[in-house]
Amino acid sequence: MSIIDTILNSSFTNLIIIGSYIFGGCCSNVIALELLVGVSPKSGNLFTLAQFLFISCEGLFHNLEFPSSSPFPRLKKRTVPAHRWFFMVLLFFTVSVLNNIALGYNISVPLHIIFRSGGLIVSLILGWAIGKRYSIKQVIAVVMVTMGVICATISSAKTNTKEGENSGSMTDYVIGITLLSIALVLSSFMGLYQEVTYVKYGSNWREGLFYTHFLALPLFLIFYSDIKGQILEFNQSIPLTLDEIFNVSPINIYLSSGMNSVFKTCTVPRSWAYLIMNILTQYFCVGGVHRLNSIATALTLNLVLNLRKFTSLVISVWLFDNDFHIGMAIGGLLVFFGTLLYSFGSNKNSSSNMLKKKEDVSVDASTLKKNDILIEEDKKNI
Repeated sequence: MSIIDTILNSSFTNLIIIGSYIFGGCCSNVIALELLVGVSPKSGNLFTLAQFLFISCEGLFHNLEFPSSSPFPRLKKRTVPAHRWFFMVLLFFTVSVLNNIALGYNISVPLHIIFRSGGLIVSLILGWAIGKRYSIKQVIAVVMVTMGVICATISSAKTNTKEGENSGSMTDYVIGITLLSIALVLSSFMGLYQEVTYVKYGSNWREGLFYTHFLALPLFLIFYSDIKGQILEFNQSIPLTLDEIFNVSPINIYLSSGMNSVFKTCTVPRSWAYLIMNILTQYFCVGGVHRLNSIATALTLNLVLNLRKFTSLVISVWLFDNDFHIGMAIGGLLVFFGTLLYSFGSNKNSSSNMLKKKEDVSVDASTLKKNDILIEEDKKNI
């Protein structure tokens, strides 16, 4: 086998693994989230803590070093100063908690997916405020995404406030939309602050993933009583046998009759089982996204993530019979194609900027060359 064949095969294998992580992990995460919200809708603080704790423990291994001069391990030297991380952690923690809590306020998972994709309008306004310029395509794309989110929100509101339903349903819905809106704005601020930080100090995604989760753990003490109550509720949830877990898991596992009888006798509280599924699938999802980000362009990353969100939306509607009327369908399509248009517009701008930089370098080089010639001629005249 030639060297080129080896490279192609290894790249193809790498892409298969990344695709499995993103589409398998992220789409399975939607299934686990639906199951968890179905039995414990008010458990947002607990499963946010569980996600942060798991990622912190996993990230600790990648951020520790074992110096020869000391028998004890220590954290690796940071590329970003601590004060920068503390501010970013505060934003990230608030956004994560608000997004997860919102699911307990009459917000369906499909609407949750669509609404969280609507941050382009906030990012565009913030970008304008600091002097960024956007193409006509990008502005049109942002308008499409914004109209899509509004359309989906109004459609979902009509569904949740049918005649004869309790008015508390509408109150919960307004609270949920408010929480998502606040999280959307804060998330855009966080993205801008992160971009500025990485430009100044360099990007290290493993460091960022670890510190944004690890430093946020003490903040969960604010919700101590709520999390304690959620743990008691999880312990009292309906037992789930291990063979049932495999039946609801994305990967169908066939067991022998002997093992099947053993699995039927082993039980775990249903809510804890779904929480573990949620954490593991989230881990594979995040890992796939970061791996793709390390080898692909920003456009490719946006396209793949957009397709993943659309697939997750279809799975959520299809498997869990979520209400998905014409308004939400139109909203979802507007968000989907608006994000695609924005991605292509961003890529064109990046290419134009790169070309302009090359032209500027060529002009500078040409000018320097002319100056050198003039200097040499002056020397000769002297």
